[in-house]
Amino acid sequence: MKIDDPSYALGQFFGGVELETCTDPGVSRPRVKAVTVFPPTMRVEFPRNLREMFPLGTRFKATVKVCQKTVDGEPNGPPYLKAYDISVIAASVPDEGLMAKVRKGSISGLSYEYHWVTKR
Repeated sequence: MKIDDPSYALGQFFGGVELETCTDPGVSRPRVKAVTVFPPTMRVEFPRNLREMFPLGTRFKATVKVCQKTVDGEPNGPPYLKAYDISVIAASVPDEGLMAKVRKGSISGLSYEYHWVTKR
């Protein structure tokens, strides 16, 4: 099943959705995108500690809820996904890859740099 217009699914939960850590152009912090069911351009609310713990490209399976922020009862911004019941797809964790680390001296703690790491 593929959902092209998530606004029709607001408030609904979908199980077994595959997600992947990635980067966005012009944004230093690691992001998560949907690999199955939803468009990869959709934002995913995902725990920060998991984004930092695994190399980019790591995949996860999760139950996601289609959400929409509102202001005064009116939609504000595009729909997004919120991940619950997250599990790592172990076979997707690379032996080496880019790991996100908070940039030293970052005041907000939201500025990242990436380091290539290898498992030994």
